[in-house]
Amino acid sequence: MKVLLLALGFMMIFEGLMPMIAPGQWQKALKKIAGESEDQVRKVAMLVVASGLLSVWFVMEYVS
Repeated sequence: MKVLLLALGFMMIFEGLMPMIAPGQWQKALKKIAGESEDQVRKVAMLVVASGLLSVWFVMEYVS
């Protein structure tokens, strides 16, 4: 449970960095994403999730 809460905390930190550091660029990126097709957004999201899962697996398996 502790690891899950830590992961959620880190996710909130990373999610908040861009709007905090460069709000204008962040808004432009959101507008660009909003203009993409749902299929394109879904494909990119699947790639990001798969990359995250692979990263977590690698760290759990090979980093001590």
